Amino acid sequence: MGLAVIFLYQSRAFSGSWWLWLLLTGVNLAGALGVKFVGLFVILLVGMNTVRDLWNLLGDINLSLVLFGKHLLARVFCLILLPASLYISFFAIHFLVLNKSGPGDGFFSSAFQSRLIGNNLHNASMPEYLAYGSTITMKNVRIAGGYLHSHWHLYPEGVGARQQQITAYSHKDFNNLWFVRNQDFKTENPTDPVEFVKHGDIIRLEHKETSRNLHSHLHEAPLTKKHFQVTGYGINGTGDPNDFWQIEVCGGKPGDLVKVLRSKVRLIHLSTGCVLYSSGKTLPKWGWEQVEVSCSPYLKDTPNSQWNFEDHVNAKLPNISLEVLKPSFPEILLESHIVMIRGNSGLKPKDNEVSSKPWHWPINYQGLRFSGVNETEYRIYLLGNPSDAGC
Repeated sequence: MGLAVIFLYQSRAFSGSWWLWLLLTGVNLAGALGVKFVGLFVILLVGMNTVRDLWNLLGDINLSLVLFGKHLLARVFCLILLPASLYISFFAIHFLVLNKSGPGDGFFSSAFQSRLIGNNLHNASMPEYLAYGSTITMKNVRIAGGYLHSHWHLYPEGVGARQQQITAYSHKDFNNLWFVRNQDFKTENPTDPVEFVKHGDIIRLEHKETSRNLHSHLHEAPLTKKHFQVTGYGINGTGDPNDFWQIEVCGGKPGDLVKVLRSKVRLIHLSTGCVLYSSGKTLPKWGWEQVEVSCSPYLKDTPNSQWNFEDHVNAKLPNISLEVLKPSFPEILLESHIVMIRGNSGLKPKDNEVSSKPWHWPINYQGLRFSGVNETEYRIYLLGNPSDAGC
């Protein structure tokens, strides 16, 4: 509407009413994008019309370049700078008000989580350097990357070796906990001195809940067929040489200690030479729709193959404050948008879920069904259009 009114006021450019409608158009652009990303189409429409208007003004031989410059600056301010400033301010208020922990924390980086009240990383303290015998969680560093996770369920028949599943899980869970073990299969003695993990060390990761070791072999991964399968293997921490991983600190050198939360690390499988990798692909129902973890023979350094240690418990080590990890506003603004975009791209119809085709949308060919969580709750169905009323 604002765009149409501005067109009507072309002969009265720079009047009070012209400025009012130009400003209102900019405010509404911020609102359109702030409600949903499809607001980008509204911005595209306004942008194309604005370019056309400016092109016509540039071709007007009766209009001086100075006056054309004023038209250009007015549109830059009202239709670019003002909407952008308002949109960013919406998120500033959003982050100020919604500052508490929730079930979706795991979709965000460790640094982002450290600013959320109620999150275990908020105002937390933990040992600074990784040591053998520690209880840890590992998080993939790509935006919306999950925690290294395992559970008692096995890979089904026909999907590699029938061993325990290893996945990446976006939510905090006790099945994300692992013990850091040394290369031999001996359990650390509580009276032994602290031994820190260093760049280049050979380690094992033992799953706390199931006592299986993180393991890989030459079977193909379930979804990324050119990668190798990663499984949980062994009994009470005892396994075989395929349980050994070399830890590399990205940008590090031999002897460097591993910093919790701040060091990005890669785990190189000792037997096959592949690197622990989170593909971002969602497993079928047998994998609880969690994310595939594989071992990539391609050793290119990417966020999918980088991990950081998030939770860290070791009674032998002193704790330090994590206050230094809190990110800046531009960092959390960028990260929140990447998480939203990836979340939207992952929205796909589930099995037996009613879906519609684009040509259904303008005529509301199909209604919307809302169901309760159990059989005793009411069911709601919104009719698509009046012609469906007799159906």
